[in-house]
Amino acid sequence: MDESNFLVDGTPEALEEQLLPAVDISSVMNEGDIEKVNELAFELYKEAVSFVNLASHLLDQDAAANGGLHRNQAICAGLLVRICKFMIVVTQLSSGGNRAEIVAALNRSILETAINLEFLVTTVDDTYFDKFVILGLGPERELYDSIQENIAARGGDILPIEVRMLSSIDDVCRISGVKIENVERKHKDWAGNVRARLQAVGKEKQYTAMMRLPSHAVHGSWVDLYKNHLETNKKTGLFSPKSTFSEVDERLLGPIAFLVLDATAPYLLRYFSDMHETKLLLTRMADLVNRIIVVGEAHERLFSAN
Repeated sequence: MDESNFLVDGTPEALEEQLLPAVDISSVMNEGDIEKVNELAFELYKEAVSFVNLASHLLDQDAAANGGLHRNQAICAGLLVRICKFMIVVTQLSSGGNRAEIVAALNRSILETAINLEFLVTTVDDTYFDKFVILGLGPERELYDSIQENIAARGGDILPIEVRMLSSIDDVCRISGVKIENVERKHKDWAGNVRARLQAVGKEKQYTAMMRLPSHAVHGSWVDLYKNHLETNKKTGLFSPKSTFSEVDERLLGPIAFLVLDATAPYLLRYFSDMHETKLLLTRMADLVNRIIVVGEAHERLFSAN
């Protein structure tokens, strides 16, 4: 997105121009067609994407004057951009209606990114930003050591591909203010495991729903194969391949949009609490969250009945 997407001093009219129109759900509780409810969930999801996109591109007066964000806020803005990109792909896949298996895998990445964002913007210990950076370079350190071992084994000859890879490692270390020799090879979590991060933001009870169950789609576990990629003959207990995709419905859209917005709000409060736009955004966001909940309840009513 270009610089025109950065917002410095907003008005209600300017905000409305950058956000998708509020989806009208006035008829949803009387809706008897579950597909109509799924369509509303899809439109609400797109509306949520517009909020994430806008939040990721906000600048306050200092950032605008300096021409950009300092590293810690940039990390949070980058997480928002990552969420937005993944959500856009979800909308593209969902528009066809039947890519649920892939959407589920993308949702797992979206949720983990949202957890990281919420943890960072609500923590009072900014050293977690340092840990996020340096511990994230562990794979680069391991690759660096492997390249150096291969160069030494050839008596110092460096391959062109190794020059390129070393240059890439040097670039990310330079911008991070880290020497690759000071990075540990061994994997370490930068803020404890994901369950610990959820506990820190008061969402530990959601760990199973947000992380463990969606992991089936990422790792291709037996549960994923059984539910999505195999047909079962109930009489014989034998299996056959299932090549068709499952339908995307509200369950893969509404809850994700809800949790992403729940992580976006504290970002706005941390970095833009003094901006007039923030109150307007949070008010409109709260209304969107409420509409997502209402549509989710309508879907559950029809889904359970059927």
